[in-house]
Amino acid sequence: MNQSIVKGSLLGIVAFFFMALFGILTKIALEDGSFIWVSFIAYLTATLILSPYVITQGLPYLKSNHYGLLLGRAIFGTLASFVYTVSIHYIPIVNSTLLFNTAPIFIPILTVLFLHKSIAKNVWWAVLLGFIGIVIIIHPTTSIFSQTGNLLGLLSGISLAIAYLMMKILTNTDPGVRIIYYYLGIGTLLQLPFLYFYPMPPSHALFYAIISGLSLVLAQITLVNAYRFAQASEIGVYQYTSIIFVGIFDWLIWNNVPPVWDMLGVILVTLAGILIIRNRVHD
Repeated sequence: MNQSIVKGSLLGIVAFFFMALFGILTKIALEDGSFIWVSFIAYLTATLILSPYVITQGLPYLKSNHYGLLLGRAIFGTLASFVYTVSIHYIPIVNSTLLFNTAPIFIPILTVLFLHKSIAKNVWWAVLLGFIGIVIIIHPTTSIFSQTGNLLGLLSGISLAIAYLMMKILTNTDPGVRIIYYYLGIGTLLQLPFLYFYPMPPSHALFYAIISGLSLVLAQITLVNAYRFAQASEIGVYQYTSIIFVGIFDWLIWNNVPPVWDMLGVILVTLAGILIIRNRVHD
């Protein structure tokens, strides 16, 4: 059992490293490319990489009794990823990644509202701690609704929380790769119509978008394999390592060091998320 948890934990850390790499490569691609093209190319790449495996499984592999949930998970998952991508343009990538990873803080609220389940009191204290961290990071003022990057970052976290809840329901009946494939495939199709309104980015931006798509699918596959060895609560606590990885890349590439207050907010949100996950809110 301990060996399984160790394997799951290591795979989880690798998965969140790839998610951090996805964010960094996306930021580089956005320097000369539009949001929609960078996101579309990443999703298309990830879908194409996964397609050979799905094809070898045959059409029956794509059959499900929960197409509505698969569609919903794809819509909210794509929305989360896309607005995260846009938020990177407006605020430091460490803050964007942190707000993207506020999903565990919103899950207890969504669980009560939509699944009508009770939540332990200590979890609510963790939620409060997380919101204090969010307030420290976004520095809300009377002009909060004009703070585009912070609001998009929060929207990405809320959308991801909804996608997580749907995915949790789906994992009881559908294999992980099927869920991922529907998510990536539908996400690609959802973005396709909007490409007409934006020029294709230069080749070097397309290259980084393709590599970011590779990182995205590697993160998804590695995470699915991590769940084979350990529970979601045992793996989920490592999702905040992605913030550390992003911070290291941000420092090495752009020489950016987060302000002290932002770091305090990161610590509070990370602590809150870990407490919530460890209490198995969504196990």
